[in-house]
Amino acid sequence: MTVDARRRWIALYVLCLGSLMIVLDSTIVNVALPSIRSDLGFSETSLAWVVNAYLLTFGGFLLLGGRLGDLYGNRRLFLLGLALRSAPRSSARARTPPTGRRRRAIRW
Repeated sequence: MTVDARRRWIALYVLCLGSLMIVLDSTIVNVALPSIRSDLGFSETSLAWVVNAYLLTFGGFLLLGGRLGDLYGNRRLFLLGLALRSAPRSSARARTPPTGRRRRAIRW
């Protein structure tokens, strides 16, 4: 397998993973609907608006991300998004004391 063919397969895997994350994200919203209904007292119509508001917001940010990718470059925007997404996780993990698996991993 040539390097070009391998890069194409990796790109296909990344795109499939991105599609999976989109479906998973919308599934999480749908799973949360019963809790939203009971906690906030929403009706069936209001729950439909919750899903619609989520999808409209997602679509708006998708368009914004596409435009920013056109202006600043896809790779640069991807790396910026990756850094912004992972920075809070790493800082929160650094502030909590290690327990369980993390303690064993640090010890070794």
